[in-house]
Amino acid sequence: MDINNIDSAQQNFTADIAIVLRWKDARLAHTGTGAVHYALDQIWTPRVSIANETSSVVRKLPESAEVEPDGTVLYRQRYVGSFTQPLRLQSFPFDRQTFRIQFVAIRYRPNEVVFVADENWIHDGLLKAAGISRSITLPDWTVERWDAKPDVYALTPGLQYSGYVFEFTASRNVQHYILKIILPLILIVMMSWSVFWTEPTNSNTQFSIAVTSMLTLIAYRFAVDTQLPRLPYITRLDAFFLVSTLLVFLSLIEVLVTTILDNNDQVARAKKLDRYCRVIVPIIFVIAWLAIFGHPRG
Repeated sequence: MDINNIDSAQQNFTADIAIVLRWKDARLAHTGTGAVHYALDQIWTPRVSIANETSSVVRKLPESAEVEPDGTVLYRQRYVGSFTQPLRLQSFPFDRQTFRIQFVAIRYRPNEVVFVADENWIHDGLLKAAGISRSITLPDWTVERWDAKPDVYALTPGLQYSGYVFEFTASRNVQHYILKIILPLILIVMMSWSVFWTEPTNSNTQFSIAVTSMLTLIAYRFAVDTQLPRLPYITRLDAFFLVSTLLVFLSLIEVLVTTILDNNDQVARAKKLDRYCRVIVPIIFVIAWLAIFGHPRG
């Protein structure tokens, strides 16, 4: 019904889910003309639950079922809350993720309970008897495709339960990261290059520019860290931060070298080093950019 939020730092997503289960139990057939309501603990049920739900998930509808005169049982439920989802964030923020909601028939093996898509719903135009609302409130992600299928849930090796999975693939909208993180970072790195055009005799200005650039990069690093878990690997944005930090640090080292040359009355050599750095450092930056962001979204 809705996907409200995807939290990369907590590795979960918040959704509003509606599910309808139907099965037939001849023991519940009755002579009445209408449906009879039973509490779930009064009849046999497949005991369907969601394997990756968190403690925040709330069931909005009563835990009861309707039974038709021929014994057809109809169970409806609506789940609202967050669901866990391990994420692959190597390509962050140019990443694409697959999210799943894993339904499981607790206590029943795949040969005891089988999930089958409702053919009546498919005939009425609902693909695979499942779907996603067109009006989901997910501003920073784009849902590209979805799928629903039977899927055995393995609790441990050799202990498998019957299950059904609904999954959707979404790609992160990168405009926010380009405009508010990557572009300012590029400008900060380019600002540090101004030391190559500053006279070696003006070392105070050079040091001020280099140190300010370094401190700004560190502040940006802390801002981005709050959006991700503590990962044991480097993301694309981490690699870009690392390259940017190294280049700014290189400009600081270059200022130190030219200052030493100036103090030793070697101004010509200092200016020659500045001219080399004006070309070499931007070339290194462009090559690093192509290496980090040049390949397709992951």
